[in-house]
Amino acid sequence: MSSEKGTQKSFISTQDWDKEELDKLLSLARDMKLNSKKYQNALDGKSICMFFYNPSTRTRNSTQVAAYQLGMLPTFNSIKDSWIGYKGSESIKDTAIVLARYYDAIGIRIFPNAVDWKYKEGNRIMREFSKWASVPIINFEDDQFHPLQALTDIFTIQEKKKETKGKKIVISWAYHPKPLPVSVPNSILLASTKYGMDVSLVHPKNYELDDEIMNLARENVKNCGGSVSVSNDIEEAYNDADVVYVKSWGSLEHYGNAKDEKRMRLTYRDSWRIKDEHLDYTKKDSIFMHCLPIRRNIVADDSVVDGKHSVVYDQAENRLYTAKALLYYLLKD
Repeated sequence: MSSEKGTQKSFISTQDWDKEELDKLLSLARDMKLNSKKYQNALDGKSICMFFYNPSTRTRNSTQVAAYQLGMLPTFNSIKDSWIGYKGSESIKDTAIVLARYYDAIGIRIFPNAVDWKYKEGNRIMREFSKWASVPIINFEDDQFHPLQALTDIFTIQEKKKETKGKKIVISWAYHPKPLPVSVPNSILLASTKYGMDVSLVHPKNYELDDEIMNLARENVKNCGGSVSVSNDIEEAYNDADVVYVKSWGSLEHYGNAKDEKRMRLTYRDSWRIKDEHLDYTKKDSIFMHCLPIRRNIVADDSVVDGKHSVVYDQAENRLYTAKALLYYLLKD
């Protein structure tokens, strides 16, 4: 996605990028994982402003280390710097223009609670930053998308399964005590359909993703092959799966109203906690994925997270290589 004020390319959603460009990113990430010394200090003298309205573990640390290994200066700005860009004394326009004169890239994380649970407002702010900044804006997760995670997810699936086309992925809701953003399920749905996978989206009733995202996924299927289906039955959805991707998310029907949603959510506390028996429906060599953090024995049992199917730590490690690949791709002369 190009800025209206320049020719820079931002990374706000994988859906904004052609598959051929995403393929280049993934190929670059593979090479960086195998030949890290080749890229050491390749972006020497460049810098990235990392701005977080919300906390982060993997996104913050993987990007900071990636920038350091490439020779960049990463700086961290927290929500305490509330004058920056939103609900502060300075406009997004002024913030974006000024920071772009200091930095070569700007990364932003902004969750639903930071925008009063007004759905898509975080993404709107992200795109407004991109409109005014003359450097790339990198989405560290907003209320609609988490593209760095989705890029890593496809990278990990390719690494473990060699191929995405013809592989069945289950994107599965799971119980969590709180309503979480829809950014991760939105993003893995769009990325997996762009990569020709057979997607089975499974969740309880009233936890549907929004029509815009579902229509984009179906458009991806038309253009890239594969399929997408929706189910409310775990056994049916998990049957013969190659990949099980588990993530809780909140009901859009009660978006921003946790008290009303809680009554509905509690009814699924046991039946939608992922157990070994659920993975018995899948292929013997299936992989279990979760973006982390995960509430053990609430979202999924210890035996699942630590079991033979789980690749969650490899998945988390791969955040480093995809972050490096993106920075290099966007900023190398």
